[in-house]
Amino acid sequence: MKSLMQGRQALCLLVLGGCLVQFNTAGAAPLNVTAPIAEVCELGTMGDVTFGNLTPGGGTDGTANGTVEWRCSNGTNADIAIDNGGNGNRTMDHATTASTLAYQLFQDAARTSVWSDIGADVGVTGTGIGGGFTTETVYGRVLSTDIDAAEVGSYSDTVDVTITVVP
Repeated sequence: MKSLMQGRQALCLLVLGGCLVQFNTAGAAPLNVTAPIAEVCELGTMGDVTFGNLTPGGGTDGTANGTVEWRCSNGTNADIAIDNGGNGNRTMDHATTASTLAYQLFQDAARTSVWSDIGADVGVTGTGIGGGFTTETVYGRVLSTDIDAAEVGSYSDTVDVTITVVP
């Protein structure tokens, strides 16, 4: 009787073992696949704001346009800001003397919205960094009264453009 019981236990274990093997090979378990995309922005080529030859006594403001290229990852919100230049007050330095010439940079063609280095100056939303750059226009102006008072010669300044991801 004892050998019959042992035989049944062995058969039971064999059957159960077979069931376990079948269960394991037919089972399923989840495997997660993730890919977070970073919020990034970058600046491209800058197109200088070049006023050309400004003539005193004409009674008209000097105007010029430049460009800022940028791109961000798709759906990323960002701000583009332009600082106040090397002197901190949007003035160009004369090439050989201590004279300066004031100018201003604007966000709009009507030259009513000053482009500064604080707050949300130009809010932009990226459409995919794999594509080409988007271009923003920078509108410059030198007032005619400043042109009339300026010393003859060349003037220049350098401003820094920054793009900041907005959470």
